[in-house]
Amino acid sequence: MAKSPKKPAKHTGVKQGALTAPRTVPALRVVQGDSRFYVFNMKASELWPMVSINRRSETEDRGYQRVLSQARVEAVANHIKSGRPVPNSVLISLDKAEYDEQSGRLTIPKGTDIGWVIDGQHRIAGSHEASAEVDIELCVFAFEGVDQEFQIEQFITINREAKGVPTSLVYDLLSHLPNRKKPADVANERAAEIANELRRDEKSALYNRIVVTQSPSKGKVSITNFVRKIAPLVHPDRGALKVYTLPEQKGIIGNYFSALKKIYPDQWAKADNIFFRTIGFGAMLNMFDEIFTLTLSEHGGFKIEDIEATLKGVKHFEFSAWDSYGSGNKAEMEAASDFRTDFNRSRTNISKAKIRL
Repeated sequence: MAKSPKKPAKHTGVKQGALTAPRTVPALRVVQGDSRFYVFNMKASELWPMVSINRRSETEDRGYQRVLSQARVEAVANHIKSGRPVPNSVLISLDKAEYDEQSGRLTIPKGTDIGWVIDGQHRIAGSHEASAEVDIELCVFAFEGVDQEFQIEQFITINREAKGVPTSLVYDLLSHLPNRKKPADVANERAAEIANELRRDEKSALYNRIVVTQSPSKGKVSITNFVRKIAPLVHPDRGALKVYTLPEQKGIIGNYFSALKKIYPDQWAKADNIFFRTIGFGAMLNMFDEIFTLTLSEHGGFKIEDIEATLKGVKHFEFSAWDSYGSGNKAEMEAASDFRTDFNRSRTNISKAKIRL
């Protein structure tokens, strides 16, 4: 009886690839202007261990790849295990390779960090994740001997120039597929995308505040907690933000936290900022629907100044009472109820103050 292949490990942190022996594959050489690359196929279980991924550091100015989303990896893996193909190619860079024109074979030398992923890390990782059950072949395009600047240029070109299909069209087309992705999976992936964009945006109040690869320290929130609270808002069937595009959703969430930063500067300046503790983060997002709807209704938009105007009556709210609430959904709901009570009272007082007899 054949031994079952070992289940691939989860993919986190820096990815360093290696070959313990040279690998020769049939390949086609392609020349475009001054660029030369090779096209070949390779099993996912063989490609993943070979390649390295130069991921962007959260704290240092190095790397260029986005943080790997486990949700996207598992989505690719499930897609493959259900018997569907992955026709898209992946793009890598080989530091060294020798090509034999007569035999049409490419030899990749042994070593560490001999190949770098430029585009397709989620397809490679997801295919590797599925390889214990279904080990598919991936179509690989490989540049040879290009520096990091060239790799970054290719990465930016691929990811910036690609024109995304409107979300509304995607949701409409998904309804025609009998085994479509579950709405909750779509919501989780979208929330993770928003988290990754906001935490990298230097103009965002959430810049460097969302932690992906480690446990959050004071003043930061984990991407898991972020997705837990944001996914319901972007749920394609019932989310308050379901009709908006990714850039609009990012802007709405970003503006909300930027407004909190301006309204509560003393609280924001604390190392143990309440808005990034589980209870505070959860409570303020439990209030989001009401604040969002009211702000749109009264100000016609959701700019930072619009949100400030909506919340001006509770700018002196005392958050210290939340310290004794503990954690969990119940505590978040109680904290949100406290804020809602003061918020509604302030609005009543403002309405009374406007009455002139």
